[in-house]
Amino acid sequence: MRKKIRPSKLIAILLTVLAIITLVKLGFWQLDRAAEKEQLFADYDARQITSIHLNALQDPIDSLNRYVEVSITGTFLNRYLLLDNQILNGQAGYQIIGLLKAQFADDTTRFVMVNLGWVPWGQNREQLPDLELPQGELTVNGFFYQPQLSGVWGASETFIEAERWPMRVTQLDAEAISDATQLPIQPYVVLLSETAEYGWPRQWQPQVMTPEKHRAYALQWFSLALACLLVFWFASRSKKITTEE
Repeated sequence: MRKKIRPSKLIAILLTVLAIITLVKLGFWQLDRAAEKEQLFADYDARQITSIHLNALQDPIDSLNRYVEVSITGTFLNRYLLLDNQILNGQAGYQIIGLLKAQFADDTTRFVMVNLGWVPWGQNREQLPDLELPQGELTVNGFFYQPQLSGVWGASETFIEAERWPMRVTQLDAEAISDATQLPIQPYVVLLSETAEYGWPRQWQPQVMTPEKHRAYALQWFSLALACLLVFWFASRSKKITTEE
């Protein structure tokens, strides 16, 4: 006669399997992040010096790498975005994202996000910075950048305070921002040149967790998964020996 698995043991098995699957997925997610950071640093090191005029291109996403020098001509809206939780020299604040209205080679008018630099948080989270953006038509010089949208296992982490301007956002998700603003936003950003006379403090060399640290975290997750498996195996074996005695 076959022995029935007790409910308590079945629950323990299910919890152990769930924990191991979760830990392994977190480990592989960290490895994916390590690969992304390696590519980010590689793009920065391999950036081109020759400037490319974005107005003459129809789809820069397919033809440009991150940190290529670019220029674009257009006019800033008098409204802007606040990219939240940005750190500069150990202090938290916002990056100011201007929306540049530009004409492109296919005779369409679209809006390009321009990162104008960093400002600190106010005395409280409800106090948003009141800033003046450049007026009139101008040519912006900077670096081409395609934001990497964060999320665990494909889950989006974009949050937008769409009820007021300046509009606070957690990441530069062009599709979500287009929906919130009802504007045709391009899926890339121009990082304003550090030598431009306007804008706010900015530093475009990647200031992110290194690939090595991501791999170390991945090793920790995989080690925890192995530890869960070993603890469950030893506990089950010990209980079996005790029962037989």
